[in-house]
Amino acid sequence: MEDQKDPLSQFGLDAIDLRWTLKDIVAERWMLTPLNPVHVARLIELGLVEMTDDQPVVTLAGQQVIWIPD
Repeated sequence: MEDQKDPLSQFGLDAIDLRWTLKDIVAERWMLTPLNPVHVARLIELGLVEMTDDQPVVTLAGQQVIWIPD
């Protein structure tokens, strides 16, 4: 994603929360504390997360977005 724009940049400060939600999904912290359903829905709309067996899974595009430097 070197030449592509960060898809979360359009959300301003909410991008921080969305990026942390992605990281929480990867680390499976959602098993300990619930995820914000609004964040998950937004990430699904962006194609960064998908539901598999009723569990959130970060897509390849989502994995690339997690580590975009500021």
